[in-house]
Amino acid sequence: MSTLFFIENPLLDIQVNVPDKTLFDKYELPPGGACLANDKQQALYPELLTMQGVEFIPGGSALNSARATNYMLAHQGHEEKVTYFGSINDDEYGQTLEKALTDAKIKGNFFKGSGVQTGTCGVVVHEKERSLCANLSAACKYATSHLESNMADLQAAKIIYTTAFFITSNNEALQKVGKYAADNNVPLAYNLSATFLIQFNTKEVDDGLENADFVFANEDEADLWGKVKEMQSTDRKDIALALAAFKKTNQNRKRVAIVTQGALPVIVAYYDVLSGEYKVKEYPIPPLEKDQIVDTNGAGDSFVGGFLSQLFQDKGIDKCIEAGIYLSREVVMQSGCKMPATCTYQ
Repeated sequence: MSTLFFIENPLLDIQVNVPDKTLFDKYELPPGGACLANDKQQALYPELLTMQGVEFIPGGSALNSARATNYMLAHQGHEEKVTYFGSINDDEYGQTLEKALTDAKIKGNFFKGSGVQTGTCGVVVHEKERSLCANLSAACKYATSHLESNMADLQAAKIIYTTAFFITSNNEALQKVGKYAADNNVPLAYNLSATFLIQFNTKEVDDGLENADFVFANEDEADLWGKVKEMQSTDRKDIALALAAFKKTNQNRKRVAIVTQGALPVIVAYYDVLSGEYKVKEYPIPPLEKDQIVDTNGAGDSFVGGFLSQLFQDKGIDKCIEAGIYLSREVVMQSGCKMPATCTYQ
């Protein structure tokens, strides 16, 4: 059975809506931002568990995209097509995360031998402002041996997706997945993920990019990638073209680069077989009213999920982008990276 294969850093989001900013001040949480938990902030997680209205939501960038892909495919009559690899522990958090995936009919195949707690992310929300405090823990302890022992799941993949976030967990496994995709002509989709990775892990990010057939970046990531490459142009269309034309391992496929820009049009750079040149196309985003936007945090991950759901069904790029825009707009109207109760996409 053909599947979509995802691998990256699974986290269990522990989300609470709060009436004021007491927790922000107590734990020095960045309003509207994200941080990795320091020693003081470790006490945040047990406190969140005692609060009214606490929610547990599977998180981590690629897992968000896996859930989004699964949501769209299930709506279109394609269930049990998504497989997800990562590292958790067999603890309460890990069991909660696994159950959520099982309930959604996503196959979770997890390494559980790290000996440390399942990764969590404290999500504190006040009105429309949220702060993310991540304790990556077991998510950063993925073992290459788990991948090597479960190659049948990778070999069943019609499409593979990973992100540069996985570099900090197990770059060896990331590159093995990329090499498998290139050697076996399996489409690999890859996300540049974060500016700090582009800046401080440039070689590893580019190594992953070389194996990618589809690359996703937001506006900040695209801008910095162009700067790191010392491009003369700062036009994102030119940067998208450079991403598409960047050196590539598998010459049987030409790379497609997708740059999202929030409410601005999505930029797609692709190879035109008729002209033999790379071209750019822009896709406008239907506007939302300000009061419709609840949380933009999961917009990029859900866009990827919408895109991949149509790619899996062999739809053209126009349809993939349309689905990505649809789902990302729906998700920003929810609190957290949650899929809408009803899917109206056709």
